[in-house]
Amino acid sequence: MRLFRKKTLPDMDATTPDERAAALAALVGTAPCNERDCAETTGMPCEYVDRRERHCRTAWCPTHRMIVDDHIFCRRHAGVVSALPSDALQTIALPDIDNRAPSLVGWMARQIDADVWRLMLRELDASSGGQLIADPVTLVFLGVERQRAWERAWKLVSHEGDQRRVSLVVQENKDEELIVKVGPNVVDRVVPPWIVHRQRGELIAADQDALERGELNQRVIDAVQMGLERERTLSEAVSRTAGTPFLRVSDRMETT
Repeated sequence: MRLFRKKTLPDMDATTPDERAAALAALVGTAPCNERDCAETTGMPCEYVDRRERHCRTAWCPTHRMIVDDHIFCRRHAGVVSALPSDALQTIALPDIDNRAPSLVGWMARQIDADVWRLMLRELDASSGGQLIADPVTLVFLGVERQRAWERAWKLVSHEGDQRRVSLVVQENKDEELIVKVGPNVVDRVVPPWIVHRQRGELIAADQDALERGELNQRVIDAVQMGLERERTLSEAVSRTAGTPFLRVSDRMETT
């Protein structure tokens, strides 16, 4: 499957990544720019092609286009592509052109990454050791219906396997909802406020937007913290139960 249109700039391999990005950013096209209130007619088309072979039909002038891995994208699809590992772009069937799932997962993961590491470090047992691992945004399939979803995960791994796992998931068929999981358990589901405002056609001030985004980040971190504490309590209870000596029937009979 061809994921992108053919590169527009010739001899791309003859320059450094920064030089290629600068050349693509400055490339002059002939299409009207799709940015609101932009009157430029120097737009180049967004190169995104989804899993159904549908092309993004927008074009963007040098000021408003985004460059990712030697390709020109609109802002939305730049967010989708930049959320994925670079080696996955030629092998994974990309989401539908109007789907935000991987970009929402990637964006939220970047916002809370440091806080998740902080919480996971608390779970690290110095006596038994372990390793903290971050998985990239990955395509997963959920349930018996094999629904496509995108996941970003953090793991605490020891010689016994995964000890703790935190993940963010967004399903393609419900790409406005962020699912927060600790282990196999869903600890929160939330629709980000900017998506709610967009659905309602509401415009809000920049300071209000920043406040709401901060509150969302804190809500997710609080849910992760509570989920980790619950898992730790359960693990400790299981360990105590496993280590508790039991009384045989014959012993009980002798003492009565």
